[in-house]
Amino acid sequence: MNSKQLEKIRSENPFTPLSDIVHELILKEITSFSLMPGSRISESTIAQELGISRSPVKSALERLADNDYVKIQNSRYYVAEFSKKRYDEICDFTGMIEEYSAGQAALKITPELLNELYEKAHKLQKVYDEAFHQGKDFVFSKLLDSEMEFHFSIVKASGNELITSIYDEMKYKLWRCRSYLLFSRPEGFYDVLDVDHVFICDILRFGDRGMAEAAMRRHLGVSRTGIERFNLL
Repeated sequence: MNSKQLEKIRSENPFTPLSDIVHELILKEITSFSLMPGSRISESTIAQELGISRSPVKSALERLADNDYVKIQNSRYYVAEFSKKRYDEICDFTGMIEEYSAGQAALKITPELLNELYEKAHKLQKVYDEAFHQGKDFVFSKLLDSEMEFHFSIVKASGNELITSIYDEMKYKLWRCRSYLLFSRPEGFYDVLDVDHVFICDILRFGDRGMAEAAMRRHLGVSRTGIERFNLL
């Protein structure tokens, strides 16, 4: 992270508190594995990199600690390790949300929203192609952001504001788990996912709730079984 990233966000969101922006930047570093589980996070180093005081950094780190992304030990901050139990719980919970949302979206989505979702799906195809060819040199957060945007759009398309709010609150917990699989790039995995999002759009277009729920269940299952198969937790 650097001061240019900070200023870009501030220019786009001038009324957002500085600690919230710092929180977002650190959180993305964690979910994209720029900060690895167990590694120490230096409050003073981050403040220096961003060109700000330590106060908003400390506030952001404490908030991340409250949400289990960071742990505090001997007054020092570390990226929290993964818990297999917590991973299973999050996958179960968010799986229910996304399957339900896909089913509701199939019934409620407008042609305009479906077209927007197709655009995001095709964008994901291109991003996966980039990631496949660039390998470890690829900017991983770009893929993570595109994936989150697509899935969150389906949740919002359900029309259920409470579920949308809950998902928005938990999305980084969920996507931190899925990040393991996206980052590790097992052989053949991208060949599946780069077309899967367009397939989900095709199913939504039919307007069949059961088919949409099944398509999302299958899609999420690819990630979950992949994480377990490749022993990424």
